[in-house]
Amino acid sequence: MSNYVCLKEDNVAAWKDFTRNAIKLLDLYRHLLDTYVLDFFTRDLWSKLHPSWQEVLETITSRNLADFLSNDKTFSQQKVWPLSLLALRASCSAYTLPRKPVTSAEPFTEYIKQQGFTQETPEAVDNETASSRDGQTDLTIALHPLQQITVNWGIANNELSAAAGQHKLLQHVFRRHLKPKKQHEVARLSLVAGLVARTTCDGVMVDVGSGQGHLSRLLAYGHDVRVVCLEAQDEFIMGAKKFDNQLELAAEKMKKKFTALPELPPSPRHSVCHLEPDMSHEAFKQAVTGAWPGLEGRGGVCGLLGLHTCGNLAPTMLRIFANMPTCHAVISVGCCYMKLDTVSDEADYPGYPMSKAVQAVTGNELSYEAREVACHAIEMYAERLYLGADNLKVHCYRAALEEIIVKYWPELSHAGLRSVNHAHEMEFPVYAKAATARLNDVILPEEDLTSEITNHNLSRWMQVVVYYSMRLLLAPVIESVVLMDRLLYLYEKGVESILVPAFDPRLSPRNHVLVAIKQKNNS
Repeated sequence: MSNYVCLKEDNVAAWKDFTRNAIKLLDLYRHLLDTYVLDFFTRDLWSKLHPSWQEVLETITSRNLADFLSNDKTFSQQKVWPLSLLALRASCSAYTLPRKPVTSAEPFTEYIKQQGFTQETPEAVDNETASSRDGQTDLTIALHPLQQITVNWGIANNELSAAAGQHKLLQHVFRRHLKPKKQHEVARLSLVAGLVARTTCDGVMVDVGSGQGHLSRLLAYGHDVRVVCLEAQDEFIMGAKKFDNQLELAAEKMKKKFTALPELPPSPRHSVCHLEPDMSHEAFKQAVTGAWPGLEGRGGVCGLLGLHTCGNLAPTMLRIFANMPTCHAVISVGCCYMKLDTVSDEADYPGYPMSKAVQAVTGNELSYEAREVACHAIEMYAERLYLGADNLKVHCYRAALEEIIVKYWPELSHAGLRSVNHAHEMEFPVYAKAATARLNDVILPEEDLTSEITNHNLSRWMQVVVYYSMRLLLAPVIESVVLMDRLLYLYEKGVESILVPAFDPRLSPRNHVLVAIKQKNNS
């Protein structure tokens, strides 16, 4: 398998087979997928595993368990493992889309060419020239110092500084308010979006669900793209404008260093907007030009961009892209699959399955529980296992607490509890009281917190970790099905697309970037 997916006419049949077989695999293990680990004791979930699995997993070490979860690792076996368990691991590996991040933007540039567009290569520019005037040296630059057009990427570990995890290739104004994870994401995605915008979309991008504008800010000021930000929450827009102003103040201060500083590219334009999957072309165009009237003269040509758009927003973007003649490209990174509307919800525009190809596969249903575990971070969890499973005891704590809660307050089953930091370092009664502090009228009986049953449950903490790990093994397969469904939907709409693992999954678990561009003669 290539390290990314490019769905086109000559391989669509193979990818349909891949998706169909992945769905069949998931259907075989619904007894694992359609559960929550917090029900481990209330539903006796360990007994759901085959006895031969229980025998070998009962004594597995945390390091061997981490190896078992990692596709690129071999693991030592002190006992003869059941073939069915080994087959599950091999099948999950076979039906998981590549997750190792690519080391450059080359897959995207090749795809742009495939769709009939030629990437513009700017002439080499000496960004600094000096001239003498009245004994003074004027420093004149061709590009504004904030512009990041030449930024590329390599390996994530080399991008971030060892000292504080700050991105070495981004200037301070673009790193402000961002954790290293977000810096990593916006640096890479802005490069891709800049390439797509300049070559296919007349230099215009619409950032959907733009939040506080961190991606759009880098794309506008750093890559000289005209960016319209559509966000449903007004408070996020207020924050984005505040941060835009902070950047422009920082740019003003640069004038003290440079005597002939070029103007900054135009700032992003922000607007409150709720996108609907069935919105008309005129309504969409009004949303864009209403935020930036000057774009009216460009005919409304644009691309759509969304970084970790939640739930149905990613499918909505794809539907708008497919239906709008002036929308030439879409760049999508989804998340929160459990919030997708599905066919079983009788939704008019289901977020899953979108494609006729997946709708036709028997057993394509993905429960809320399955879609929720698909959002978990298998690489991060494996790293925690390598450090020792003690730090993961909180899974067992939560499951033991669930049994007590359901015993006295069954209506509070699966209630949202307070997150407790460093729970594994606490005694269970201390954790339990802290976790339930926000539940009104819940006073946990002391005798249950220290009972023989509770202590026995707590002694089984490694079983809970193992059970969670078995579900987590299937998580990337679920995500692969959801993402392939989106590519197949686009293909059915006449657009070949690409899906690339652009982010390091140890920093950003939802690391696949979907790019679709209408072919030049069709856009």
